[in-house]
Amino acid sequence: MFDCGSGVAANYGAMEVGYARMDKVFLTHLHGDHMSDLTHIYCFGPSADRLTPLYVFGPGPSGVKSPRPPHRLYDDGTRGYCRNFRRAMRWHTESFGFQNTAYTEYPSPAEIQYDWRLPYLPRQVPDDPWGDGFSIVPVELDWRTEGGVAYWNRHTGVKITHFPVIHCRQGSIGYKLEWRKPGGGVLTMIFTSDTRPETVSIEQARNRDHRGVPRGVDVLIHEMIVPPEIWAMKVLGLPEPLEPGKSEEFDNAVATASRVENSSHTPQGAFGYLLSQIDPRPRLTMATHFPVADDTVDCALKSVRAHVPDVAWDKKYDPVHHNIAWARDLMVLRVFEHDILQRQARVSDFEYSALPEATGPTADPKYATETDQIDTRNVIPAGPGTYCDTGY
Repeated sequence: MFDCGSGVAANYGAMEVGYARMDKVFLTHLHGDHMSDLTHIYCFGPSADRLTPLYVFGPGPSGVKSPRPPHRLYDDGTRGYCRNFRRAMRWHTESFGFQNTAYTEYPSPAEIQYDWRLPYLPRQVPDDPWGDGFSIVPVELDWRTEGGVAYWNRHTGVKITHFPVIHCRQGSIGYKLEWRKPGGGVLTMIFTSDTRPETVSIEQARNRDHRGVPRGVDVLIHEMIVPPEIWAMKVLGLPEPLEPGKSEEFDNAVATASRVENSSHTPQGAFGYLLSQIDPRPRLTMATHFPVADDTVDCALKSVRAHVPDVAWDKKYDPVHHNIAWARDLMVLRVFEHDILQRQARVSDFEYSALPEATGPTADPKYATETDQIDTRNVIPAGPGTYCDTGY
């Protein structure tokens, strides 16, 4: 998983993606809208089928000092986040400790490091046993490194590298994913997440081989934001932007949006410029972090085409023109050597959760019974005069 903001757990559940398949989360930065559903994924994973640690990859501390005395350097990296997150979730994890939360056997830290080519020996934050489903294992990455290896699976060949981007505060990173095609060759995807327009993402998307020859990438997922006036218009529920000076409320909203964009985001015109600088171009470019609507997409497409006139906006893959799309919930991309299919997942509005799939014998739970942690003196027991002990 790459980032896990609000709502992704429900969408994965609706698409029948189980928790055991969500055991590695690659965070680009620690804004709440990029990691808030980690609470749900972590807390309820061991109640389903993730009876192994949750690995959280992400950037190290920002190194930015507070301008206020005593001018502290905060522990604001992924390891510090995971350590405090684990403490905050203590009541939940203990309360579910009557369940089986681990397998009887799990590879050692040294074996995991070797199999995944991790940058250092992985260790869980205190104080869960290694291999337990409630263990959180942070893998903190040097955000200054361009092309550093975060994960490289010796068995599957999946390789994930990272690179710095510019977003709000030092420490944000993007990721490049490479995986083997059936029959040989490599498919590639870049996920920049939130960033201002910058040069490193361009170079990463050129994707040079060992000889320095650009190969390009199959899918580039990059953020795009509307102009400040459009952002203010949408936030205030207006049918069109207002002229400056007509409304103090609107002018203030535009000023706020401008400050946010200047610290953090890529406007749609800059998005088009970035694409014009990438050669060879991505087979498909996906705009994210964008308020998708008919008017916003139409406006953005004009800005992009000012820099990339031949851009094609169509669900059907066109190998001749540059293909672009705007991300939306439950969108599915199927990437093949000669085709990229854009699909929309059809899910039940009443989907409960994915079917758990345990894969081996489990260890004894931390608490022997489900009532070890509660005072049962005021419990109304099942029986002939109360309710059926089967639950019906």
